[in-house]
Amino acid sequence: MTPLRRPAAAAFLVALGALFVVVVASATGNASGKEMKELRSLVRTGEEAPSFTLKALDGKTVSFRPGGGKPSLIVFWSAFCPLCREFTPAINDVARRLGSTIRLASINLDGKRFNNAVQSFVKENGILYPVLMDSLRGDFFVASDPYGVAKTPTAVLVDASGKVHSAYEAEDMKKLFANFDGIVSGLKTGHAVKK
Repeated sequence: MTPLRRPAAAAFLVALGALFVVVVASATGNASGKEMKELRSLVRTGEEAPSFTLKALDGKTVSFRPGGGKPSLIVFWSAFCPLCREFTPAINDVARRLGSTIRLASINLDGKRFNNAVQSFVKENGILYPVLMDSLRGDFFVASDPYGVAKTPTAVLVDASGKVHSAYEAEDMKKLFANFDGIVSGLKTGHAVKK
């Protein structure tokens, strides 16, 4: 066998690499790239809020469809997130005071592997609202990816018709909880309150 000259060897390696990419893409069903989903940006005011079905921390299946005549607060969080810990008392307060007039969906992003840590967090903080566990479907999260959640905590306020009123990421959540009752009362009467 004759040894390859350097330019020929380099060309051979490039061709081999290209062949590998085509084989891997074909094996995953994404050779054309058309089937590949893209991560979206955070939901915007006026968009229809996505519905989802997840397992609760207690193992029960829960379907959540925003709207239905009541505003909704959807909070995406992690037990390992310092800001999530900071906002937990405010969310608990909303659940205690307004639980009959606003629907609350608490979506944990830590995964099954950390169920014990999440259960400890819930117990330690006396959480009054149901905790749903986001899960993967393929490469994407069932609840957080359709909402465009990129960091925790993230809160999305949805009006009674199921349209996104506003979304808040991390430190911006302070704006939401500083005037939460006013914002929610505006949603109930149909008047949009600016954030």
